[in-house]
Amino acid sequence: VFDAIMNFKKEEAAKLIEKLDIKLDSEDKDKEGKPLLKAVMRRWLPAGDALLQMITIHLPSPVTAQKYRCELLYEGPPDDEAAIGIKNCDPKGPLMMY
Repeated sequence: VFDAIMNFKKEEAAKLIEKLDIKLDSEDKDKEGKPLLKAVMRRWLPAGDALLQMITIHLPSPVTAQKYRCELLYEGPPDDEAAIGIKNCDPKGPLMMY
């Protein structure tokens, strides 16, 4: 896709866009080079959606993460009420702001 669009191979780019089932506005179809590449990539792989999906797949849940994050973020004693609330991700625990 990148090669076809950036090297102005219109027919090849059009075939690839059609094969990938990318719907472009008539305004975007008239573009060439980098502006066309941006339009195609936005439709084909929206960065916001892709990033959100990767975050949800790879980042641990707050309940899991708090167990090891507490040691890094909380400077108080590891066995006080606040530390235990953070580690357990306890909604009834004391309010802590970082």
